[in-house]
Amino acid sequence: MMWDILTQDEKNKVLLKLLVHISKADLILKEGELAYLLHICRNLGLDPELIRTYMLQKDENIHEILPQTEQDRMNILFHLLFTMKSDHEIHPYEENLIFSLSFKLGFSEEITRNFIQLMKEHTSDGMPLNGMLEIVRKHNN
Repeated sequence: MMWDILTQDEKNKVLLKLLVHISKADLILKEGELAYLLHICRNLGLDPELIRTYMLQKDENIHEILPQTEQDRMNILFHLLFTMKSDHEIHPYEENLIFSLSFKLGFSEEITRNFIQLMKEHTSDGMPLNGMLEIVRKHNN
């Protein structure tokens, strides 16, 4: 498992890179998205300049090393969903990218669709954590 040989700093940078990839999917970095990315940098101890670096990188397919454990995979998926929702709009390009990354993380189309629908239903209010946990429970049974 390649993920396990990465340092915590490297794992944090992979996460930030994925989140920046989502935030620029609609070609506009909105204030809410930037605020969320800065929040992530603060919480993970990353230099906020990395946001600019990743924003300027040419879009390409994601070839990052991704985790294998369900907890780590779910953590990344939740952050991707929160990033998509952070500007209170869900663009079709963001949805497509979430589907692609979710599949790479090993999640089914159905669970991803359920999460995206939940985010659409709660674009202007807080994070629907109870709804997200309900989706996880439903798909783990």
